[in-house]
Amino acid sequence: MKFDEVKEIINIINDSELSYFEVNIDNNYIKMDKSMSRSYGSLNQSYSNISEIIDEKSLDTNLNNNIEAAIDKDINEEIDDFEYIKSPMVGTFYKAISPDESPFVSVNQKISKGDIVCIVEAMKLMNEISSDFDCEIIDVLVENGVMVEYGEPLFKIRRR
Repeated sequence: MKFDEVKEIINIINDSELSYFEVNIDNNYIKMDKSMSRSYGSLNQSYSNISEIIDEKSLDTNLNNNIEAAIDKDINEEIDDFEYIKSPMVGTFYKAISPDESPFVSVNQKISKGDIVCIVEAMKLMNEISSDFDCEIIDVLVENGVMVEYGEPLFKIRRR
């Protein structure tokens, strides 16, 4: 789970009337307990009948289920929506033809099949890496001049 997703969950729970929240998604465990920090008025306050307690409990359960479903949907959309351009070899990653030149691609840039996205230098040979399809660059995952491994993701992309 990404930090922004966790932060969003925390904000949703903080803005809700839930006093306790717990979720475990793909070994990412979040537990929030606000019961000690809230004041609910008189300690002698009681429910007029048991149906109020049951209704409140079912609301909490429904909210938990809705949050879990929304998180699963967002995570699955993100996983399904993005692809990666990976390094075809071990070498040094360069985002431009020279340090003085602008990068081949930048974030949010739409590129076509065959466009050069970077260079990977291997054994003093400069190998141009190109896109296999039309896509949009979502993120550059590697710093300029860094050694990359075979199969290492270089760019996060979305097909067009």
